[in-house]
Amino acid sequence: MARAIEKYFIIFCRFYLGGFNLVSGLNYFLLFWPQPTVRDSVGNEYVIASMDLGLFTFAKVLEIIGGLSLVTNRFVPLGLVVLMPVTVNIFLINAFWSPLPHVVVSVTRNMVMHCILLAAYANYFYPLLKFRSAPRPVWRDPSRIWKSF
Repeated sequence: MARAIEKYFIIFCRFYLGGFNLVSGLNYFLLFWPQPTVRDSVGNEYVIASMDLGLFTFAKVLEIIGGLSLVTNRFVPLGLVVLMPVTVNIFLINAFWSPLPHVVVSVTRNMVMHCILLAAYANYFYPLLKFRSAPRPVWRDPSRIWKSF
């Protein structure tokens, strides 16, 4: 019973976080509802600088790609890695500078769900933690790419 609850909770987190990021990314380009504004001057300057540098648009593209990954259950560990910088930035901007309690709760919930999903898919990240590793160039055995799928 506990495993079933765990399984469905992870699926819920994956769909919720993926759907949230997918809709948020699409909203930037299609404008379903107005973009939120940061009322604090420091936070607002950060958002304006990000927009001027094109980072905001890049983040929204990453939200669409990562959200699609989570919703379609394809390349989920990669989608989580792609979305992590976006989630952290949104959390840092809104959790401390937003005067709206529902926004603070929302970004905190997304950060917690993201961490839960990273823990749920942690086995895919363990090979990255090798202390010493020798290079294995892909051009020596390109079939390894297809075998990994």
